[in-house]
Amino acid sequence: MGATDSDVAADLKETLHARGVHHAQECGATDHLFSALDAEIVDVLMYDYDLLGLDYIEVMQKIRRKVRGQNPFLIIVATVANSGFENVRRLISAGVDDLIVKPITADRVIQSLNTFSRKRKPFVVSHDYVGPLHRRGNGAEVAGQQVIRVPNTLRSRAIEGVSDAELEKMVTTAVERLEEKRLDAFDLAIARLSTQIAEFHTQASKPPHDKADFEAALGELEFIAAELRDRCHFTPFARVADLATMLIAIVHRLFRKPISRAAVDVQLLEKLSMAIHRALTVERQSVGVMQEIASAVSEYTLKS
Repeated sequence: MGATDSDVAADLKETLHARGVHHAQECGATDHLFSALDAEIVDVLMYDYDLLGLDYIEVMQKIRRKVRGQNPFLIIVATVANSGFENVRRLISAGVDDLIVKPITADRVIQSLNTFSRKRKPFVVSHDYVGPLHRRGNGAEVAGQQVIRVPNTLRSRAIEGVSDAELEKMVTTAVERLEEKRLDAFDLAIARLSTQIAEFHTQASKPPHDKADFEAALGELEFIAAELRDRCHFTPFARVADLATMLIAIVHRLFRKPISRAAVDVQLLEKLSMAIHRALTVERQSVGVMQEIASAVSEYTLKS
């Protein structure tokens, strides 16, 4: 729990204790919050937007992506003084389950917890977002995003009486599925952008030579490839990191070249995208094949 008003936090802890929640902990500073989440599987986090402001998205997405904390599927309830459009948009982007407008009442908090102890929304997984699906429809894919079912540890612990050991197994299994879906999301994003870049290159090669869309897509691809590279270093997918590094090198070359001389590198970009797709899907379990792909593409890159 993180609140700007310590008296409010104390009252809420007392109310929650009376309702059977005996392990509420107040965490004002971010490092204290991360330490608490790293220590054990936490079921609910209620955190005030005003404690973090514009950093709220980054902090909550670190939790959702399991950069910090043991349970990326915990219920996150945001409290906020200003419920204007921009703040609500940021909170949704942070991956919160619910938001409560201050002043906070114990009844409203209990209502939220009761709601989520009964039913939990599935999660959307993309290269830049992990969190509840805040839209209608629970299809397997929404605009290139992956949608997955996630464990409700609050319900499992409080209502179903699941042991800590079983909770840990549930979360571990779900995290493995989450990691797979995030890799799939990177693959989809890279494939989409490489196709767009090829189309924008064709358009930009003709008068009046407008490169704006072409360069914007290159910039986005560079950012996503860098994320994929950093994510795969020192993992069984280290060869994917090599492919992502090559992709970034080609993007840099395309930024420097005149549009009239970029055709070969655009084609190479598409080949790298296909190699990454193969490494992340068809050959995901084959480190040897990924090494062959990386070596072949590297040789082709040096010749280009």
